[in-house]
Amino acid sequence: MTANAFKQSANRSLGRSPWLAVNLSVVLPGLGQIYGGARAKGGIIAIAFLLLLLFSAWSIFGAKGDTLTGLLLLLPIAGLYFGGLVDAYRSLSPVSPRPAGGRAEPQDAWYAVFLSQILPGLGHLYCQQSVIGGLLLVAGVGIGYLANFNPALLSLPPLIWALACVHLYRSITTRRNRQSGWLLIIVLGLLIGRLLTGAIPLLVDYYLEQCIVPSGSMLPTLQVDDRLFVRKASDYRPRSQDIVVFRAPPAAVNALEIESDALLVKRVIGLPGQSLEVQNGQLLVNGQPLLEPYLNTPPDYQWGPQTVPPQTLFVLGDNRNNSGDSHIWGFLPEQDLLGQAYKIYWPPGRIRPLP
Repeated sequence: MTANAFKQSANRSLGRSPWLAVNLSVVLPGLGQIYGGARAKGGIIAIAFLLLLLFSAWSIFGAKGDTLTGLLLLLPIAGLYFGGLVDAYRSLSPVSPRPAGGRAEPQDAWYAVFLSQILPGLGHLYCQQSVIGGLLLVAGVGIGYLANFNPALLSLPPLIWALACVHLYRSITTRRNRQSGWLLIIVLGLLIGRLLTGAIPLLVDYYLEQCIVPSGSMLPTLQVDDRLFVRKASDYRPRSQDIVVFRAPPAAVNALEIESDALLVKRVIGLPGQSLEVQNGQLLVNGQPLLEPYLNTPPDYQWGPQTVPPQTLFVLGDNRNNSGDSHIWGFLPEQDLLGQAYKIYWPPGRIRPLP
């Protein structure tokens, strides 16, 4: 008996299905290989996939990460994912096809479940259950589309996917042939994976603001069209010289003649209770000169002295003489603050953390 024939015979005797391996690898690359007996290879694939995914997320969103690297890593991540599906199938010899005119055997059922993981109802259509397949397909795609506009619906599409998989598997297998434990793993993995994927935009929007630098008021630190990540946090307490993004207060809207929903980027210079003054090209905080190595030219105007009122900030642009900031329109109410800009994430040549 050849090695391949022995492997085929062993897999049949163990009841292993290549399509079950594929379904498991849809949940997490490498699980299918582990199911098929290639535990070392499966473990390596799973660990590599998770590490690449985590490193990609850190590269994109981390202050010191390279956004371009993180985006480029999505290509090998996708290759590892889909390659893992193919390898999971090939790691097991195909088992016997479904008998003509008979009920689906477990291995065919797992192929149908795989189709249902792609689109709810697709497996039903494959098994000639046209009515319920069409209904699930319309419901899954339709509610998935509506969820893009209504976050309250985000949990429904994964539930429809899971329901489609469970209903299909139970409808085309006999009680004796069912492998409910594997089905449970697949359905739970499908639910968790798709819920997490759907929640990513909400989480990013909750914790981060994206901002495009609208003018040269922060030169040389920030250039026009630099794209920033802004860390939003309710407990953020601004510090002197932090770069912050805020909604333009009414005084700034009127003075600068800008849109009421405009976002501005400036540097925090004065905190509540501090006395500020600009005299002879020098900014004084509580009477002491403030060291500002980020400036190209000193301010050519006089301002103050004034004390920063409670719950407000004094913000200036680094391009001090070409910036519509607090020296023109007054103090910034803290309630208009969105958060601290911590990273230039685009364009590629400008990617860097903001101290």
